[in-house]
Amino acid sequence: MNLRKTYMIILEKQTEKKNLYKKILDADVALDKIQPTSLLTLQQFKKVEKKLHSKNFKVGIIIDSDNSLESIEKNLTLFSMIQINFKNFKDGRPFTMAKELRKLYLFKYEIRASGHILPDQFIFLLRSGFSTVEIKEEEKEVWIDLYKMDDGLYYQP
Repeated sequence: MNLRKTYMIILEKQTEKKNLYKKILDADVALDKIQPTSLLTLQQFKKVEKKLHSKNFKVGIIIDSDNSLESIEKNLTLFSMIQINFKNFKDGRPFTMAKELRKLYLFKYEIRASGHILPDQFIFLLRSGFSTVEIKEEEKEVWIDLYKMDDGLYYQP
């Protein structure tokens, strides 16, 4: 039995990036615990949404692939990072969500992919608007190798 702890890292193209965001583990999040580096779930955010408008900083938020952007669109100015959690690697909705955040909502900050993502999706994640991915540390070289293999060509039938 392998009891080795899995460490997650943040990869931006081929560079490991320091994860500045810390998940708040309390389901009942208190406004005084929220910092500019806090990463809130959608449920946590909804509990402090109105009060967070009075703060003078942005936070990160995690939304699942089965959530709608409509649930956060009126509050996009409160976020310095949006992490979209893929509940299933076959689910294409997060690609559309990232593209809409960039093109429709003009979101300029970090968009991070997490959850059930595969290394061969990396280039498509970046092309659709994701800035970073959260991956297992031991998979880093595979992701970087696939990034380096991309020749930048787009094929359209």
